[in-house]
Amino acid sequence: MEGTTEPIVAVIGHPIAGNPSQFALERSLHEMNLDWRVLSLDVQPDDVAVALEGFLVTGIVGVLIDPSVAAAAVAWCAEKLSLEADHIDCLHRDDEKSFIASDERILWLQEQLEEHGGENRIRLGEIDGSSALVELAGDAAATPPDIETINSADQIFLAGSDDEPVDLDVDDWPENDGKTLVIDLTDGHPQAARLQEMGYRLLSAMDFRIGTLQRCLKSWTGETPSSDVIHDAIEEYLAV
Repeated sequence: MEGTTEPIVAVIGHPIAGNPSQFALERSLHEMNLDWRVLSLDVQPDDVAVALEGFLVTGIVGVLIDPSVAAAAVAWCAEKLSLEADHIDCLHRDDEKSFIASDERILWLQEQLEEHGGENRIRLGEIDGSSALVELAGDAAATPPDIETINSADQIFLAGSDDEPVDLDVDDWPENDGKTLVIDLTDGHPQAARLQEMGYRLLSAMDFRIGTLQRCLKSWTGETPSSDVIHDAIEEYLAV
């Protein structure tokens, strides 16, 4: 990268204060013995296109896009990269140094579903604004679901807004031996911990964040960072 002494990654969002991503990325890069720099930039949605245009002609090797400005990034990618998507969270360079845009959160989730296995999938609650998530999670089931539906499910998606997650009466759910994967699409469903106690395997908002950062780092560096390092960094940052 000309004109700089080390590769640079940018994290953009609005507001960006309080976002633990830079701290987690820096901790991971240090653990991987990579002398890189991470910059957090507060970019308002109306200015995202200008910022990304600037990144195109700089040596910045990657951009992490916070959900707060993802819609603006999607619009820029549609115009500049001819990419049709409804969500984007990562930019990285290809062999010709042009940006490639991706939704690493969805790609990570696809990996988890494939690894877990099974095709019987149910969704509880509504999903707003993500056709990719709707495609993965399928049609919404009746709530409350009957015991037979829960017993037969390989994966269960918990949806709804963060302010109003799908209402669950988990006391009526059967115990589980870990065969059923519960994917929490909210920012922490109030029954998530209880479902874990009952034996269900859970993918939480924290898991999504860690997985997204892992995949972004791999796309930038070619190396897979430790999930434990990212987890500990996020918890340390949020505890301050």
